[in-house]
Amino acid sequence: MNYYLNKEDSLNDILKKAKPFDTIYLAKKTYNEKIKITTSNITIIGQGDETIIQNKDYYNKIHFDNKEYLTVRTYTLMVAADNVILENLIIKNLSTPNSIYGQAVALHVLGDNFKASKIKLFGAQDTLLCGPIPEDLTIRYKDLLPNDELNLKKSHQYFKNCYIEGDVDFIFGCGIALFENCNIHSIGKGYIAAPSHPESYQFGFVFKNCNLTCAEGLQNIVYLARPWRPYGQAAFINCKTDSHIKSEGFHFWSKEREKTCRLSQYNTLNSDNLVNFAKVLTDNEVSLYTLENIFNS
Repeated sequence: MNYYLNKEDSLNDILKKAKPFDTIYLAKKTYNEKIKITTSNITIIGQGDETIIQNKDYYNKIHFDNKEYLTVRTYTLMVAADNVILENLIIKNLSTPNSIYGQAVALHVLGDNFKASKIKLFGAQDTLLCGPIPEDLTIRYKDLLPNDELNLKKSHQYFKNCYIEGDVDFIFGCGIALFENCNIHSIGKGYIAAPSHPESYQFGFVFKNCNLTCAEGLQNIVYLARPWRPYGQAAFINCKTDSHIKSEGFHFWSKEREKTCRLSQYNTLNSDNLVNFAKVLTDNEVSLYTLENIFNS
């Protein structure tokens, strides 16, 4: 079934009615709603920059349960179902700058086989959470989060022709995620990615043919990635960089993680200045980074 929303319609109300294989066409409006998608096999399509979903939750804000939101509950939109597609819309967390609000997630993806095309994500610290969260956090938050948000199953995610904006660790988590032909935009000092993948994962975050851009005036103050957990994995392949990216590329987070993290690049930075714990991929290794291989891993 197709749903064509009018300006007075609530997206949350429509999602309560939606069934698998439905498509929801959003209106040209700003939806001031916190959204959690729990129905699998649905598609949500916006009308470009005129369709905005926004909210303003942040780390230290007090939830109605009288506990802080913490990072994991700050999302504007959460995808907690499999085979969900988002197209042609904007998702914002209005809790910026991070010097005031701290961590604040715009999009949190938990479901498997997620696909996003031509979406724009706006935030500062922790804009995009590619779930699941690390196993130790599922233990720490077992009395805080519902069971469907504590699931540790693999989540494969594909972002194509998307725009993602932030500053500190603004793409983070354990998701197996391919970012292809995306604009990854830094608005301040920080780290693009903070991967936390288990050691057993073959792939982590893959940035392929992306443009790494920045706000005006930023010079040499942004790292490509740092490992949020010991085996965090991020690969930057054929990406174009701007003046903000530090020539050494990556940060170790803690000295112990130099030995275990899996951070790599290919045709993105000058390898002469690359940190010694990062890897320069070979042509044969790069050939393995296909959508099919990543989604079947």
